[in-house]
Amino acid sequence: MRIGRTLALLSLLALAACKKTPQEPEQFHVAKGGELTAIKKLPDFALTERSGREFGLADLKGRVWVADFFYTTCPGPCAALSTRMSQLQKAVAGLEDVRMVSISSDPEKDTPAVLQGYAERYQAGPRWLFLTGKKDAIYKLANKGFLLSLTEDPANTAEPITHATRLVLVDKTGTIRGYYDALGSEGIDRLLADVKRLLGEGGGLSVER
Repeated sequence: MRIGRTLALLSLLALAACKKTPQEPEQFHVAKGGELTAIKKLPDFALTERSGREFGLADLKGRVWVADFFYTTCPGPCAALSTRMSQLQKAVAGLEDVRMVSISSDPEKDTPAVLQGYAERYQAGPRWLFLTGKKDAIYKLANKGFLLSLTEDPANTAEPITHATRLVLVDKTGTIRGYYDALGSEGIDRLLADVKRLLGEGGGLSVER
């Protein structure tokens, strides 16, 4: 219950601080005839995981994964996003072929060592990956690859980086299959159902609230 109340409070704060832009997908969940639509094939990428090892799209081949964009000093929605990812981690703990992938929107500050400390704060296990890398590569991956808005305004000292608050579901081939509102319970329920659908496994999944 405490986690649920904390997430609700963080969600309200995030909604006040987060700016949504027209570039964000309007349809967060796409399904047709009981099957998830293939939205877009992701481009290959070369980033660095919190462990220090090089990491790319090929490392996720054969896995169903959920991605988000965040940064460790974010004053707005990132705490709510990471809390939600932590809940998802628990919900899919028994599913070997599911990964969580959090990509830093501020890679110049978020070194692997910084990401490691942040991951420990949220009790991230080995299946929850934290990625950093070259700034231009990450911004291109967000805007062109994931079709999520990621912008920077250095003049805005309170919130210099603005990013989407969507979770993205990616299938075993590296194809985007859905976008979900990370701050609302309905989007997460749909996400968990769709993870199960992509894995082709029975049984229910639920988020601890």
